[in-house]
Amino acid sequence: MATIVRTSVLGIGANVLLAAFKAVVGMLTHSIAVTMDAVNNPSDAMSSVITIVGTKLAGKAPDRNHPLGYGRVEYLSATVISIIVLYAGVSSLIESVKGIVSPQTPSYTPTSLVIIAAAVVVKLVLGRHVKATGERVGSDSLVASGADALFDAVLSASTLAAAAAAVFITTGFAIEAWVVPPSAS
Repeated sequence: MATIVRTSVLGIGANVLLAAFKAVVGMLTHSIAVTMDAVNNPSDAMSSVITIVGTKLAGKAPDRNHPLGYGRVEYLSATVISIIVLYAGVSSLIESVKGIVSPQTPSYTPTSLVIIAAAVVVKLVLGRHVKATGERVGSDSLVASGADALFDAVLSASTLAAAAAAVFITTGFAIEAWVVPPSAS
């Protein structure tokens, strides 16, 4: 249980820092893709909080009302995390359509590209660590959080590709609304 809590706390810290960096870059560059990516990180931190609470509850000893224990609470935690991811996907779809209908031209800089690239690397490392830890200790919630973080890294990489295209390829066509990442996981 301590390993699950420690891994979840690491996820909370990493996601809070990523949210702050991405929010600043998103606002400075007027990028809907980076801003939505920033909104995704607090929801990832919330998933880690749910994992901690679920793990603590699942570890409770059996009592009179629950003679077989509370172990199934972790399944509920994984389900709640899945619902958060689904809601985020729908929200991002709505924001993407708005961005496609009324596009805004972002103004990326090489520095913003470096920050986005660093966020991709952090999410990859975090996702692999959380998923591997979940598999090692048998935590479905950690495995789900780790898989979500890896998926987030792929989506953040698509944001990076759209941003790089905006900086290095002058087409006059903003593609970032087409690659807006989900706002939760």
